[in-house]
Amino acid sequence: MSDDLTLVFRITATLKEPVKYSAIKEAVEITSKRFPYFNVSLGRGLFWHFLEFNDQLPRIQVEEKIPCTAFAVNRKNELLYRVIIKGCRISVEFIHILTDGRGAMEYLKSLLYTYMSLTGLHIGTPGDIILPGTPVSEEEFEDGYNKFFRKLPHPSRLVKAWHLPYKLNDKPRLRVLFAEVNLDEILEVSRRHGVSVTEYFVSVYHFSLQEIYASGKKRSKNRNRKVLRIEVPVDMRNKFPSRTMRNFSLFVLPEIDLRLGTYSFEEILRSVHHQLQMSADIKQISRFLSSNVSYEKLFIVRILPLFIKEMVITAFYKRFASKRWTGVVTNLGRVTLPVEMEDMIESFELIPPSPNHAIKISSGIITYRDKLRICFANITQTRELEQHILRHLSDAGIHVKILNNN
Repeated sequence: MSDDLTLVFRITATLKEPVKYSAIKEAVEITSKRFPYFNVSLGRGLFWHFLEFNDQLPRIQVEEKIPCTAFAVNRKNELLYRVIIKGCRISVEFIHILTDGRGAMEYLKSLLYTYMSLTGLHIGTPGDIILPGTPVSEEEFEDGYNKFFRKLPHPSRLVKAWHLPYKLNDKPRLRVLFAEVNLDEILEVSRRHGVSVTEYFVSVYHFSLQEIYASGKKRSKNRNRKVLRIEVPVDMRNKFPSRTMRNFSLFVLPEIDLRLGTYSFEEILRSVHHQLQMSADIKQISRFLSSNVSYEKLFIVRILPLFIKEMVITAFYKRFASKRWTGVVTNLGRVTLPVEMEDMIESFELIPPSPNHAIKISSGIITYRDKLRICFANITQTRELEQHILRHLSDAGIHVKILNNN
């Protein structure tokens, strides 16, 4: 983690009326008691970092220009999530070591339910929302990675991927761009090609990267790398019978290898479809789970002092992990709420964690009612990739609405 690589993501609900501070303050107090596993700070031991419980409440902050800023993790009793309000917007920001998009969304939905109940809304059936006052299951605390760990062969080692050659912004680097498309339109186009919305968008992302690579306008020292690879997170609760609210996501890595030639969009669609289907199979993705967990179980790793672990992990990340993929596409899926709550909420947004200096741009997708909203998190001086992607969607007959351009 650093000031740039914060590992922080944001989910926002925009209401149809301005947020009432007194009600949201009370709602945070009530809701946070139902999610005790989030009321933790980061401790530092001799061998490991650890999460320690405290009785603090998350900060309620006013939204600032730069989202997803770093948490002061070294500050005593600093919680690893915050609530942010501005106008009609209620946002939550979580650090990824605490939970993933699924866990954060469960908290936000419960917070919205409590807030709306306090402001006088009668909600008939809460559906799958976790309600304040309901019992906290031990399963919500569990470490899904260790619970479902099995010693398996590791995945094949990946060659280094090509990276976008753009120059970085000055600090603070992160800029976000939101675009909105009609859900029925992108569904119709995806179904016409026989793929899911995620597969279609990842294919558009790949095709856009290929166009930028082939343009030849930007020369870079990594141009001899010709593999374009996109990280697509997968919610492991859909693979294993787990109700954990802690981080329990892994990823698949569909790629196209330009050493084999240039791909048509139809070829990319077929390739991405089959790669995602095969890689997300429980037997295949379990190899990534095994690989991630097995290192921390090694005796030599367990006995190394923390300061040595930190140096080794930092060097390993810079040398290998940050160079294995070109981009990131996170699809949080469809947000479902009771009809009474839906009538009070205009939209949802997802801002993914700020990308590292190699990847430079990442994207997050979330669907609510009849709209699919795309966010690009960009730390560079150009919007070229976003322009390619959104132009491709528009050319396919999908109406694209740019919501901001900062």
